[in-house]
Amino acid sequence: MRTMNKVFLIGNLGNDPELRVSENGIPYTRISLATHRTKDKGDESEETITQWHSVYVWGTQAETCARWLSKGALVFVEGEVRQVEWKKDDGENRSFSLVHALEVKFLNSKQGNLDNRRRAGNHDAVAQR
Repeated sequence: MRTMNKVFLIGNLGNDPELRVSENGIPYTRISLATHRTKDKGDESEETITQWHSVYVWGTQAETCARWLSKGALVFVEGEVRQVEWKKDDGENRSFSLVHALEVKFLNSKQGNLDNRRRAGNHDAVAQR
């Protein structure tokens, strides 16, 4: 049987994307993406649980995200989970998981509704790789 590493997220940005450039000259941005779920506490009360995801967006789509997105924007992310490992100066091994975005779709942004931008002829509103 084949394996699969695929994740789909819909959530809100926790901060404005900042465009950066890697040592190899590739533009990228990291976005903190909040997803929410409701947990039933039993006696007709509910608790909202927020999970934060570190999403890395690369290349042209990183530039587009930095241009059009802002804190609070609702986005759809398709990507894969990656594990980053390193050794601290004291020799301790460290690691964390992140989402490597393959596609980001804007469900809203600081410039307004995605459909309005498409009707206006702005076709770079959806960042794809």
